[in-house]
Amino acid sequence: MEKRKAIGLKGYFTRTLLLFFVGIVVIFALAFIILFLCMEAGVIAPANAGEREARVEIDRQSESGMFTNDLEPTLYDYIYFDKEGNVRASSLEGSTLSQEVSRYTAENVTYGTGVYVFYEDGSRCLFTWRYVASFTNPTLQNVLPNAELIMLFLAVMASVLFFLLFVRSMGRKLGNKLALVENASKQIAQQDLDTPITTSVGINEFNHALQSMDDMRSILKDTLIRQWESEQQRKQEIAALAHDIKTPLTVINGNAELLLEDTLEEKQAALVNSIFSAGMRVQQYVGALQQVSIIDMDNEVMETIDIVPMLGELNAILSPLAKDKSISLEYVYSENLRPIMVYPSMLARALINIVENAIRFTKTGGYITISACQNEQETLFSVQDQGPGFSKTAIHHAKEMFWQQDTSRTGSRNYGIGLSIAEKVAQKHSGQLFLENTPQGACVKFVVSSGGVGNS
Repeated sequence: MEKRKAIGLKGYFTRTLLLFFVGIVVIFALAFIILFLCMEAGVIAPANAGEREARVEIDRQSESGMFTNDLEPTLYDYIYFDKEGNVRASSLEGSTLSQEVSRYTAENVTYGTGVYVFYEDGSRCLFTWRYVASFTNPTLQNVLPNAELIMLFLAVMASVLFFLLFVRSMGRKLGNKLALVENASKQIAQQDLDTPITTSVGINEFNHALQSMDDMRSILKDTLIRQWESEQQRKQEIAALAHDIKTPLTVINGNAELLLEDTLEEKQAALVNSIFSAGMRVQQYVGALQQVSIIDMDNEVMETIDIVPMLGELNAILSPLAKDKSISLEYVYSENLRPIMVYPSMLARALINIVENAIRFTKTGGYITISACQNEQETLFSVQDQGPGFSKTAIHHAKEMFWQQDTSRTGSRNYGIGLSIAEKVAQKHSGQLFLENTPQGACVKFVVSSGGVGNS
């Protein structure tokens, strides 16, 4: 059997770190390959697809000499201005529209991500795009971030999993080598002096220690044979040898720990720093993603809370959001509201979702009315806004998870989960969520039991 070539501990750890670095590189390479294959299959559009799609429409509009309101953009956006400069049609809305208008103010400037088309009647249309790989499916575009972020997130998660598996595997291999040293010491301690000790584990320092132990074993055996007649002397030598074994074991374990913290050569240090930097990046995109879940409705403990102080806490959270759009939050309630037993953070999250939704669709400078009232059985929270209201379809489906069909109440960062979470919280409190329209806009009623919760 061919003997394995041994290396030093420094070389062993260098090779281990290099293998880990190669594994990370392979993971990210596979992510790019998958991204490329998805582009080839048409699932993901390349980064310049938006510009290509926009250029086709720009050429068509330029040839016709007039704006045609039949645009169906998927990877680009447009803003049509009349000859007075007023926005008449756009694929954008709200703050996103305002940002784009202020960004592309110079009509005669060539932008890298936008082009103005001028028509014979003096009007013009701005076409914009982004250089980012996107899903070709409109639903995936609305629900998920761009494809590049998705692939990066998957690569990071795969790297974390690879790191855990790699550390576990390397720990097991190093543990097996240390176990040979431990078994060798046990073998000598048990006076098994006839069985040779394995002296080749692939690492020079371990091999030397095991060879020393095997030499001890051999010497001990010869000594015991030569001094068979003197039982007392033999016991003394065995005791002395057993004591001596502790020293090489302590040296081995100490050197192993020191080498893990040793200053490496420049090339080796660069590899270690590269691994460290990759580990830091993994800790960061864990994060958002990290950053986006639905309330866990099983772990929180119910508490009795006062409604008025709770509304005050909600106002502290929601006021900055409303202030950004100059929206007034008006609270209507009676001072004699009874305390209710609820899951506090669940209830707060549900009400925040409802009011955030109202803020999103209320026009700038408007107001939102938040009211609370009670009867013997129920507590009703009502949020009324000045938005476009719910369509007939939205009245029936807006509480479904990820439902976004109704474009009249769909924001650029709205993933269709806020009202669904609110309904789950209401059901957890033996209540219900109601969607209504009013002459001013929409009204969401959140009803919870005043006495307890139900099973869900």
